[in-house]
Amino acid sequence: MPTHKLLRCTIRLVAMTALAAAIHPAEGATVIRNARVFDGDAVIDSATVLIRDGRVSAIAEVLKSVPEGALEVDATGMTLLPGLIDSHTHSWGTAPQEALNFGVTTVLDMFTEPSLAAAWRREQRAGPVPDRADVFSAGTLVTVTGGHGTQFGIDIPTLDDPEETEAFVTARIAEGSDYIKIIHEAGSARWRFPTFDGDQLKRIAAAAHDGGKLALFHVGTARGADMAVAAGADGLMHVYRDVGGADLVAAIREAGTFVVPTLAVMQSVFGLSNPDALAADPVVSDYLSANGEANLKRLFNQGANPAAMDTALVNVRALFDAGVPILAGTDAANPGVTHGASLHRELELLASAGIPNAEVLRTATSNAADAFRLHDRGRIAAGKKADLVLVRGDPLQDLATTKDIVAIWKDGVRFERKRHDRSTDRPPREPRVLGVFDTGTDVAESGWSASTDSFAGGKSTVELSIVAGMGGGGGALRIQGDNARGYAYPWSGAMVNLGSTIMEPVNLGGSGKLAFDARGEGKRYRAMAFAENLGQMPAIVEFKASAQWQRVELPLTGFPGFDPDGAMAFFIGSPSELGPFWLEIDNVALIE
Repeated sequence: MPTHKLLRCTIRLVAMTALAAAIHPAEGATVIRNARVFDGDAVIDSATVLIRDGRVSAIAEVLKSVPEGALEVDATGMTLLPGLIDSHTHSWGTAPQEALNFGVTTVLDMFTEPSLAAAWRREQRAGPVPDRADVFSAGTLVTVTGGHGTQFGIDIPTLDDPEETEAFVTARIAEGSDYIKIIHEAGSARWRFPTFDGDQLKRIAAAAHDGGKLALFHVGTARGADMAVAAGADGLMHVYRDVGGADLVAAIREAGTFVVPTLAVMQSVFGLSNPDALAADPVVSDYLSANGEANLKRLFNQGANPAAMDTALVNVRALFDAGVPILAGTDAANPGVTHGASLHRELELLASAGIPNAEVLRTATSNAADAFRLHDRGRIAAGKKADLVLVRGDPLQDLATTKDIVAIWKDGVRFERKRHDRSTDRPPREPRVLGVFDTGTDVAESGWSASTDSFAGGKSTVELSIVAGMGGGGGALRIQGDNARGYAYPWSGAMVNLGSTIMEPVNLGGSGKLAFDARGEGKRYRAMAFAENLGQMPAIVEFKASAQWQRVELPLTGFPGFDPDGAMAFFIGSPSELGPFWLEIDNVALIE
């Protein structure tokens, strides 16, 4: 479930992914000695693991031989785990990097922009990508007009005519979807959604299976789960939030359907999440990005409902006791959960449902690999990908130790975890004037640049030019663009960076408003603020501009979640709707 009006600043992603494609596992070998090993299925009290050419080469109590010059790691008192797998995310921007920073080496995305998923797939096909988690994705989910998944201001195709079912699913497969995500969600009394009936669900699942893809169903209720299983669901995304009963559990087991409960996000939905459970944990906080910390503190704005959470936990335990495969997934980055770190919270919640620790570890390793047919990972065995996590202590006794990470290997390369400096010692932004366009016709001299969705596969366009300003004197910046279909979040406009380099955080202390003169077509245009604490998600406000010049003053406090200490850039531009537009701005400044 993407967040409200989600737009991603993926300029930095392009640079990061280009760098990642140039990195390859170093030649040579690594030997991890004296480790307690959970291999995805069982525990080996003490073993030595040999990594070579990006793979696990051998695992034994004593290796007969070790390659000359191999790097050796003494893991006495530590536990070696397969790289963790998050089986329910929504990944944008730097999410795969943030996931890997907490030992999550594979993320299974359930709805993202298809062009981003395609870029990640291309990198993975080209060779190992050791500086981020591997990403597999459903791309665009299958829903109806007005259905769940359309309430976030996202321009996505919908399936409204049953006769177009096979063509619709074929189009998702052609986009590259690794599996098909199907929505069956009628909502609640608070928020109702149209959704598919049982016959249509069966037809969609059959089309997915005909295309060789898993059919994964978003469900919210026991009735929805029952309909999904009857339709041929391979997996249920979320445990049902009401009492299901023994017959439903038996049906899920007999169908061979797996379940991804997403208890961490349910805890947030039910108003019971505690951000400090992760953000204040000393083994987490140093590695938690400002964006991750901010997301943990976001809320669904619903009252506490402990009874509903208890029901979810009881349902999970009943499914586990019946032998239904349980997989760990976070639903990051919804409010209250974040990429990477929240998977460790999910493991703790699964344990609180009554699942033994060893089986909990399987939910994020071998269970996920088996369910999603990822046969090269999820276990520590000769020939498998050397995606490994070394933790201090014994998670078989205390699951909290999964957060106490000593080392991470991705594709055989030791990953250097990123410590995040969230200090407030930022360079101040001076001067406060961001745009007075009186330098002639050279837009570049103004410091502003064009920004559209085209680099992410979108088709929106924009042209910037200097035109006569207010009253015919001086100059103004004319933004003339066209928001077009082709990207889930079409945008086009002008952006200005606040620091000396692209997206460098600065301190806007003392500034209270973003102010500028504007005139346009009477539409509601958008201003976006980018800050370190927001990560790749800008804070967005709208303003109206008519044919007559007028002063616009936007309080910085009106940009949701925006922290002026760590501000990076501002964008001014297109309305949210599709089509051509124009807008002129002048005298852009930060004021008290």
